[in-house]
Amino acid sequence: MIQALRNTSIKYVEQMITQEKRVRPPIVDGLFYPEDSASTLAYMRETGLKRGKGGLARAIIAPHGAWEISGSLATAAFASAGGRVGRKSPSRIVIMGPTHHENGEEGIFLTNSHSYQTPLGDILVDQEASEWLESYSPLIKVNDIPHLYEHSIEVLLPFVKYCFPQVPVVPILMAGQKKQHIRVLANALRAIFEPEMDNTLLVISFNLGVHSKESTALNMAQECQQLFRDGKHDDLREAFQDGRITGCGGALVAALLQSGLVGSACPALASDVLLNAKGERDRTVYYGAFSFE
Repeated sequence: MIQALRNTSIKYVEQMITQEKRVRPPIVDGLFYPEDSASTLAYMRETGLKRGKGGLARAIIAPHGAWEISGSLATAAFASAGGRVGRKSPSRIVIMGPTHHENGEEGIFLTNSHSYQTPLGDILVDQEASEWLESYSPLIKVNDIPHLYEHSIEVLLPFVKYCFPQVPVVPILMAGQKKQHIRVLANALRAIFEPEMDNTLLVISFNLGVHSKESTALNMAQECQQLFRDGKHDDLREAFQDGRITGCGGALVAALLQSGLVGSACPALASDVLLNAKGERDRTVYYGAFSFE
């Protein structure tokens, strides 16, 4: 794994030196999800994901675990938005994920890559929308280093490519959960994308509950699910911000709710199922999926 990350960095630096179009290569293909197109397509068919079928969600929340554990929930989330294909397809997908490197710089990071590589083909980065975000606040920075070492966005990109083959993405990573960063991202999302919501799909990579004790992780996941179900957005934001729920990516969910882009509507459970698994450092992770129409 470490050697793969090093090779990724070397390849990327070489691209920058030669002024080529920068392609962000995958780092967990073959580990978290298939590394070839045939296996990826077979997975989509086996889980029942179909282009042009499903709901019309404008925002979805999907987990970033290995597909063998939580892939069925990611499928459910994307199926809730897949109905837009052929009817009112988005012109961009804003995909947001948390970082897992606790010792890194906190902040909001955009990518400097021109595209992301997936088993189903490359996905272009919406450079214009990224520039809009960068110009909104000095706290939103272009920094590819977090993107090169992070899997939370990557594991969802094959679903994006499958459901929306021609649609570019706006990848955003958030490190930490400072209230200032949540507020800035929420305001930026509202200012930039509110007029564009008919043409924009918002995707958040998020795991419900994470804790060293399985019972505590389950309680967090159940509380999170219930707050979603009841539409208690303020309570949910506060739970993430004060650490009562330590979901991985909770700060991004808080920013989405604070932005007002999903209104006060209760999200639908893309799946009623809660899945769990042991993660790094023997922590239990619970997964779920949600959508906003």
